[in-house]
Amino acid sequence: AEMRAVVENIPEKPEHYNIVTRLQTVQTRKQGEIQPLTYMACTNPREGTSLLCNRRVDESGYCGGCGRNGNPAARLNIRCRFVDFADSAWLTTFHEAAEKVVGMTGDQVKAMEAESSPGAGEDRKIDECLKSRYYMSQPFQITVRAKSDSYNGEVRTNISCVDARPVQRREHGRKLLGEIHTMLGAAVTA
Repeated sequence: AEMRAVVENIPEKPEHYNIVTRLQTVQTRKQGEIQPLTYMACTNPREGTSLLCNRRVDESGYCGGCGRNGNPAARLNIRCRFVDFADSAWLTTFHEAAEKVVGMTGDQVKAMEAESSPGAGEDRKIDECLKSRYYMSQPFQITVRAKSDSYNGEVRTNISCVDARPVQRREHGRKLLGEIHTMLGAAVTA
């Protein structure tokens, strides 16, 4: 709910903020069709930086962004539904954060996707592995990036999960206790 309120007033530059949440589900199908969770990405370094290109490559390993063939690697790009006590939201979750959320590497997910090709309505091995991660007892603190994008001339808010890590219960407990004390102090003075 707080995320939705913040998103309504997004400035031009990207905003980052943290949310404590749990994984509710991962979108593995879209309109009944199996949705790929991985893509093959370029691992060539970008010019003038230490970052990797990470653009999608074709079947031969050619990257249109770099203009070179490379040694492609599987990268995760998944849609996750995160939930807390008040609300839930679908967020695009990219490779590093997605690996932490699903507890598997891109190569492991790619291998599981390749292993099975079920019929209609049948679960794949990857679906079963993902279901074991839903509503885990360990919540995540996710870092969300919200920014304004233009799509077909229409300004939209693009929200994605860029980092995920297990909640440090001691720190989180202290923060919640501080919020309770603040609420009690406000109630006494009112």
